[in-house]
Amino acid sequence: MHLIFDFDGTITVKDTIFQLAQSAIHLQAQRSSSSSSSSNGSLQTKWDAIVRTYADQHAAYAESFSPPQHERCDPAQELAYLASLSGTENASLDRVEASGLFGGLTPEDLFRMGRERVQAGDVVVRDGFVETVRLAREKGWRVGVISVNWSAAFIRGVLHPLGDDLPIVTNCISSDGTIHGPEGFNGGVRLTTSRDKANVLSELLARFEHQQQRSPGPTVYFGDSTTDMECLLKHHGIVIAAEQSSSLMQTLERVGVRVPHVGSAQDGEAAANIAWARDFREVLESKVLERIANGLATE
Repeated sequence: MHLIFDFDGTITVKDTIFQLAQSAIHLQAQRSSSSSSSSNGSLQTKWDAIVRTYADQHAAYAESFSPPQHERCDPAQELAYLASLSGTENASLDRVEASGLFGGLTPEDLFRMGRERVQAGDVVVRDGFVETVRLAREKGWRVGVISVNWSAAFIRGVLHPLGDDLPIVTNCISSDGTIHGPEGFNGGVRLTTSRDKANVLSELLARFEHQQQRSPGPTVYFGDSTTDMECLLKHHGIVIAAEQSSSLMQTLERVGVRVPHVGSAQDGEAAANIAWARDFREVLESKVLERIANGLATE
């Protein structure tokens, strides 16, 4: 069996892009030949503008898309909309590159940022995740991470206690400050959308199958946002959400996908292909992974 995890908001309690950006602003200020406050203020101003522009352009695109949200009532329509967001997402990454936010930063710098943000308590790994990975390793299940985050090195810094053999497929930041897609996946194109993640998931599973030289068994995908939707619906999916009213849960309900809580499987809903949990502790306590591994849930 394979357990594949989204990173931001799934493995971590909150999205970490803000923390990545703030770490870069702080380090660039330290290294600047000008005063730290001046450099910090300049990059912070650019970052704030990037965030505002992204929000405005995303809202404008969503408003102009046809069919509009209230008319998208099945998964295929929603997935088509999500796949179409590539232009908006990449335009924002281009603005990040142009800002110079990550210029001159090495993978070692980015790794250290991730590690230090965890140590400071700014990035928190969700309850039960480490134990879930430990269970997977004990059972011989393959584990991997697929993310639209900007830095594989930053993610490795956050997850370094789990070792360096954890497959992490995400974007990478070069020392010239450019953001590019993962080498060997998705044709090297940046990962920005639900469709990109689904492409990478298929490629990663094919590699696992080739390495094992045997039937791969079921796949369980964990995610928290609409960028995870295609992966969640393609395999066994577990939505991670602090509350049942999360944005992704509302989207799934709108397109007609019923998502029971993982604990409900013990009450006759074991056949559900998708479920939700507040954290990985609930996943472990529900024994849903064991049921899937033993073929007690449908594919």
